[in-house]
Amino acid sequence: MNMECENITAAQKTESSNKVTLRRITLSIVVPAYNEEKNIRQAIEVIIAGLSKCNVTDYEVIVVDDGSSDSTAVILQEMALQNTHLRAFSHVVNRGKGAALITGFNQSKMELILFTDADQQIDMTALSVFLEQIEYYDVLVGCREKRMDTLSRRIISKGYNLLIRSMFGIQLKDAHCPFKLFKRSFIDSIQLVSQGFFIDTELICLAMISGCRIGELRVESSRRQSGVSSVTLRHVIGICSELLHFLRRYKKIVTVTYD
Repeated sequence: MNMECENITAAQKTESSNKVTLRRITLSIVVPAYNEEKNIRQAIEVIIAGLSKCNVTDYEVIVVDDGSSDSTAVILQEMALQNTHLRAFSHVVNRGKGAALITGFNQSKMELILFTDADQQIDMTALSVFLEQIEYYDVLVGCREKRMDTLSRRIISKGYNLLIRSMFGIQLKDAHCPFKLFKRSFIDSIQLVSQGFFIDTELICLAMISGCRIGELRVESSRRQSGVSSVTLRHVIGICSELLHFLRRYKKIVTVTYD
């Protein structure tokens, strides 16, 4: 399995945008949301605008409200009534990022599936390059070169990436980047279990075990537009717990060498 990390340059964006129009793209975008009432409306508008720039017309935006205590679900239902491309789902209680993504994946209908967060930290201009490059991969993962998170968040993330690299042989620089594109054939072939933030690692590990071709592309990121991150110490502990459960399920983890 080969893994590559490429720069997304202005020239690539223009070239990729032209290439995308040459073939039919059907795309599901899955967005987990928890207490994002200040972000969600603009986030959806930015996503749809990004799709328009890529000339993608056959798409659906699936937003899964994960038991929010604010008005996120109400806003989503209102927007869904006004846009047939938007499909909104809600969990009665907060179940976790993994559970929200699994719900979204199960509801998706298109041949390509992208997931991104509702906090608008990832620049949607990366989409055109991802859609062009997915022809050569089964899974494409974003790589944030300049993270705009807090220092503590960056330290935790770097430590976690080192941990999963040593345990699973994952050579990705940013395995938890909330911008990943999959072919449906891969998503349909796996059974996801993680209910929390470990789902990013679970997806990559299952792709490795399945012999998928994985690519990594640099994306631009910015600070969260509004609100605060929902990641707490409890979630970090939860990731570690799910990691141990994953190890028990897959006793033989294949360590992959990269070209």
